[in-house]
Amino acid sequence: MSGSSEEATGVRTVVAPGTVDERAIVERPAPAAPIAGRYQVARRLGKGGMGEVMLARDEQVGRDVAIKRMRAADPTERQVQRFLREASIQGRLEHPAIVPVHEIGKDTDGLPFFAMKKLAGITLSKILEDQQNARDSQSEIGKSSRFSLQRILRAFVEVCLAVEFAHVRGVVHRDLKPDNIMLGDFGEVYVLDWGVAKIAGEHDDDFTDVDSSGGSGENATIVGTTIGTPGYMAPEQIRGGEIDGRTDVYTLGCLLFEILAAEPLHPRGYDGMQSALFRSGEMPSARATTRDIPPELDLLCAQATHAEPELRLQTARELGDRVQQFLDGDRDLATRRTLAKQHLDRAREAFSESIANDDQSHRSTAMREAAGALALDPAQPGAAELMGRLMLEPPKKLPREVENAITEDNVRAARINAKGGLLAVVGGLALTPLLWWVAPAGSPWVIALTIVMIVMGGVSIYNLKASQPLTGLVVVGNAVIIGMIACGYSPLLIAPGLAAVLTMAMVFTPRFSVFGSGFSVAASAILAVFGPLFLELAGVLDASARFDEHGVVFKAPAVAATTTPLIVTYGVYCFVLIIGAAWIAEMMRTRTRDAHKHLQLQAWQLKQIVTSS
Repeated sequence: MSGSSEEATGVRTVVAPGTVDERAIVERPAPAAPIAGRYQVARRLGKGGMGEVMLARDEQVGRDVAIKRMRAADPTERQVQRFLREASIQGRLEHPAIVPVHEIGKDTDGLPFFAMKKLAGITLSKILEDQQNARDSQSEIGKSSRFSLQRILRAFVEVCLAVEFAHVRGVVHRDLKPDNIMLGDFGEVYVLDWGVAKIAGEHDDDFTDVDSSGGSGENATIVGTTIGTPGYMAPEQIRGGEIDGRTDVYTLGCLLFEILAAEPLHPRGYDGMQSALFRSGEMPSARATTRDIPPELDLLCAQATHAEPELRLQTARELGDRVQQFLDGDRDLATRRTLAKQHLDRAREAFSESIANDDQSHRSTAMREAAGALALDPAQPGAAELMGRLMLEPPKKLPREVENAITEDNVRAARINAKGGLLAVVGGLALTPLLWWVAPAGSPWVIALTIVMIVMGGVSIYNLKASQPLTGLVVVGNAVIIGMIACGYSPLLIAPGLAAVLTMAMVFTPRFSVFGSGFSVAASAILAVFGPLFLELAGVLDASARFDEHGVVFKAPAVAATTTPLIVTYGVYCFVLIIGAAWIAEMMRTRTRDAHKHLQLQAWQLKQIVTSS
């Protein structure tokens, strides 16, 4: 295999377990002369058991072919008969989806060979594997593969017709699987490996020891009279009973399941998968495995894989025709309405349970089932109304997913506010020269205030990326700043305005601890303003304000300047305080307005979806 294309021969070697010892096989040398005087061998494409396939050039016609010949130099008569049987069955089935055999003959060593069309394409197993990998990696299958579901289903229809062609001529394949289906590079479809096919009236005595894989791997044919691949065999095939065309129909149903579910069957194993089918009489629902499975095809899988042959779809043509009807747009409306009613009943039951027990799992089930009912039958009575209630009536208790989403949104909001806090700290540090301008030399209040603001800047930087922002520490830090300003510039002069602005900003910041509650923020700001005032009244601190008949005289310990510096400093402070309060309020109003608009738009869209016509 290279890229998306591989060379194939259309046949595989049939091997008898225990009779082929690779070490005992004497390999035949590559033919020096053209086989049958016309096939010039280029190289070996593959080998298995007693046969090997060679790439050759048909000099007579001028085309590349695949030559299969006996691998061993001295095969037994039984091995020769099996080899010729395989070539004979494939050569008899002249159908576009069955690899043609051009010639059967003997080579220069007197051993049989047959020449076939050389194929180039990709097996169905490889296509499904690529799609599974694309789904696991959460990429779009349409971008990662050129094989859409519609194209694979069209190929499946052709496979069904080819198998029906063989059934009409008395041949049952009995080893259909994704490895034996090939899609060519130019739209061709081929059914490969007819080596263990059953011919009408023929006994299986010659296949009591057959292993179609050449080993005992997971795809090996079961030893004994049971012939086929585990995971794809019908119950009667497992039992070793009589088989007919309906046995292949069962396997085709398994293939359809794989195509729809994009999930292989054989990893489930013989004991798990096959015994389950044996008991239930039908395939597991493809809709239970993946989403967006058309109900017509889901039902078709079950009908094609019934455990009892008499209750199964009877012909491969019927299975192919039903798939083709689906591709032509013929939908089973009655089936869709029935399934929609079942979904709606389950949705109503789950919704009632969710209301009675306030159980979010039942509510989620109700939403999925109601959506399924609408998808199958948009006109289903009651489905739109129930979906409307589910979407527009919130549950009493927030689901855990919603709580997690709110937490993530709060973290984002706190980070945005941290940017504003960092900007405020930078602005405050920019105004520090004005404080030093009006302060007495070596003022401890200005020194302490500058240090605390630098620390708060570091906290803001940390909160920009923190998964759990330290909003409680910010509240405490702001209270310290307010308290220092109250001590240095009088509790009644500057501190109250700053406390009001910072309190408003912190209340709008999402809380991550008890310190972030509105009560805690307000209490810390009040304590920062009135604490120094009480200390002044108690005589611990010098009074910064004196009241007399002429008014109020402020004597702040952090101020020792003439009129001009004071007017400039206090003027800048008042300007920044007003602008800062307006900026914070506008930011919060914009955020609230956008959130309200978003919610109203979502509500309008949901009403359009669920409004009954």
